[in-house]
Amino acid sequence: MRAVGYSVYAMALVELGSRFKGTLLVTGNAAFALLWGVGGIVCPPGAGQLMQGIGPLGLPVVIAGLDAVLVVFA
Repeated sequence: MRAVGYSVYAMALVELGSRFKGTLLVTGNAAFALLWGVGGIVCPPGAGQLMQGIGPLGLPVVIAGLDAVLVVFA
């Protein structure tokens, strides 16, 4: 599972680098790293809380919700 996460991170950085140059690239990279860290801190406990609340279906609900957010932002 970590390999998927790291490959998504790497591909996102490649996409960031292809779209921005100079100071915008530095700013975008900093924002990306910040949000990646926030997601790593907030999402696992949130998923755990949801799994405690509704059972094993909590994890697929979290994944589907994150996918929906990705589609909206894409």
